[in-house]
Amino acid sequence: MTGMLALPEGCIAVVISFTTPRDACRLACVSTTFKSASDSDIVWDRFLPPEYSSSSSSSSSTTRWSALRKKELYFCTCHNLIHNGKMSFWFDLPSGKKCYMISARELYIEDADNTYGWRWFTIPDADDAKPWWLPDCRFPEVVVRRDSTPFEIVGKITTSLLSEMTTYVAYLVFAESSILNVDDGPVEVAVEFAGSSNGQSRTIYFRRRHQIEEDDGFYPKKRGDGWVESELGEFFNRGDIDGELLMTIKTEMMQNLIVQGMEIRPKKE
Repeated sequence: MTGMLALPEGCIAVVISFTTPRDACRLACVSTTFKSASDSDIVWDRFLPPEYSSSSSSSSSTTRWSALRKKELYFCTCHNLIHNGKMSFWFDLPSGKKCYMISARELYIEDADNTYGWRWFTIPDADDAKPWWLPDCRFPEVVVRRDSTPFEIVGKITTSLLSEMTTYVAYLVFAESSILNVDDGPVEVAVEFAGSSNGQSRTIYFRRRHQIEEDDGFYPKKRGDGWVESELGEFFNRGDIDGELLMTIKTEMMQNLIVQGMEIRPKKE
């Protein structure tokens, strides 16, 4: 470390750019020179994907991007709404990989406009007007399953939006309430590339029959934001083919499911 302190700030910045965003923040505490180098655009430009501008171009706050330094841009894109507020985009801070959540309104939901089977719920702007059983939501709408007949939900995302050479995991993000008990029947899910003939499906459950928390991928897990997530499957994005990824949910019996959307994020190592 003593040898690095003797290097010019620009050289230190280049070295730090080959680390990770988390490491860069830690190295900023070493000295004033390291802080200046760690905060430089040289470092954070490398952490931002080359096409980050296209990801943010459909945001309602496009005009401010050019005025931000690269580090500020990196952190300001956390859970930024894009595609007319129907998707949420952010970077996984440890790895710098891109993450997305697709809102319920952007999903294909069978008979979504059938008021007997589904109810679209607009989130009030005022916190005191929001139902106590509904967690804070990233989007202005959620959808509630009212009927117990079979239905299908399909999410789609273009693979070019995702980080290359990355294994992703897709999740359904929904609410679990003491007054809206989700049925505990089996759910068939699949994650596959459009047009693929080797897609595989598996069975999961949206409700635990026991209170034991097991990270087995078959049962839902509570999130820090008050919602619940169920793993739909994983896939590897090579990045050399521009295609469409399909995330499908099929169930025979399911009632009282409050859907916020589908989330796609890098698999934890």
